[in-house]
Amino acid sequence: MKYFIAANTGKGFITHQENEVAHVSGWPAEVWVTENDVWAARVGAVEKTKAEAQALIDAAIAGKVYLEGHPQEGEQVVVILP
Repeated sequence: MKYFIAANTGKGFITHQENEVAHVSGWPAEVWVTENDVWAARVGAVEKTKAEAQALIDAAIAGKVYLEGHPQEGEQVVVILP
């Protein structure tokens, strides 16, 4: 798997055809996971190492307050990239 950073520009950011070639999954901090290099080049995504991408996600969710009681105050949220 490859890890990329790219700003989601809305409709057409990921096309159905691109997702069929290789699934593109979105994560916090505008991290994207895919093997689709053509999509990455089209949207100007910058490849990161898994550790770099994970650090961006960790920083993005640190200190977030979630509504509806999830997670409870004092609990830590952990998101781990595949």
